[in-house]
Amino acid sequence: MIIEAVVVTTYRRPELLYCCLKRIREIDPWIPIYVFPDRGSVNDKELAPVIEAFQKNVQWNFVPDHDYHGNSFNTMEALRLVYNNDHGRVYYVEDDVMVHRDFFSWHREQHELWPRIFGTMAWIFNRHAPIVDDVLFQPWYYAIGSCFKRDKLKLIVEHATPRYYEDMAGYVGKHFGDTPLNKRPFGIEHFEQDGLIQRVLDRDKTQTISPGITKCSHVGMYGYNRGWSTGIDLFSGLDRFEDRVERLEVFIADPYERAEMFGRDIVEREIGYELPKRELRYKVKHPVGWESEYISERVLTPKALPTRVNSMRVTAETTFELVK
Repeated sequence: MIIEAVVVTTYRRPELLYCCLKRIREIDPWIPIYVFPDRGSVNDKELAPVIEAFQKNVQWNFVPDHDYHGNSFNTMEALRLVYNNDHGRVYYVEDDVMVHRDFFSWHREQHELWPRIFGTMAWIFNRHAPIVDDVLFQPWYYAIGSCFKRDKLKLIVEHATPRYYEDMAGYVGKHFGDTPLNKRPFGIEHFEQDGLIQRVLDRDKTQTISPGITKCSHVGMYGYNRGWSTGIDLFSGLDRFEDRVERLEVFIADPYERAEMFGRDIVEREIGYELPKRELRYKVKHPVGWESEYISERVLTPKALPTRVNSMRVTAETTFELVK
């Protein structure tokens, strides 16, 4: 029997982390989950409600504050820990990944069918492929909802060293100087953990598998690497943690709102079908007495309103009336 584990990395997005862990636990109540809050953020007050909700079924790991670039130190050390704990299959899930009901079963099935595969990825690889429940093979890696067996994880974690964290570009250039990925026409200059894993994959001369219809949704619209403004807009006026979780759940459940944020081609591959086009017209009345029209594909509710309409900020007094 293969002993599995889930690694969840997180940094200052407690609402996303809560929704992420909730879905994992709804699918599998017992699989070990290791949470790694980056840069000492396990001590953040905003994380307390998440820890209280899942502390009985989740192992929280202390990650010290550090000045290494990006999330590579946190991710690689997390993978190294679960490898040293003798897990035979490891799922890597960042806090903005919302797993679907068939997430674990799909990964397991692919690894059983293709035992020599480098890894499986539950999200989109080819946005131009047909929206069909099939699989794609490719020599590329995306770090969104991925899964590795122990033999391939070993190839990755041997690079989890201070020499890599302190000089990622230099380390990759020295240890993977023979890969064509460093040269034209590729010229891949991304050296963080997913860029490193890409080079490990290239040297292994194997492939990854991804689905035609995703087995998770990716809702990382804000964060340290994208800026925080989108999150501020999404949660405008919501100071309580519980209210932000509720707003996030509304966002996740509405494919039209997510399509506005991430693009139709992405969301359609997450839900498994083409979104019918629609046009909803709203008469908007602002508290200053100004009226305007707002056109949207999504149904507007008090918990899912835009922050601005035609350059005017939406307030609690702004009214929306559906006219078509």
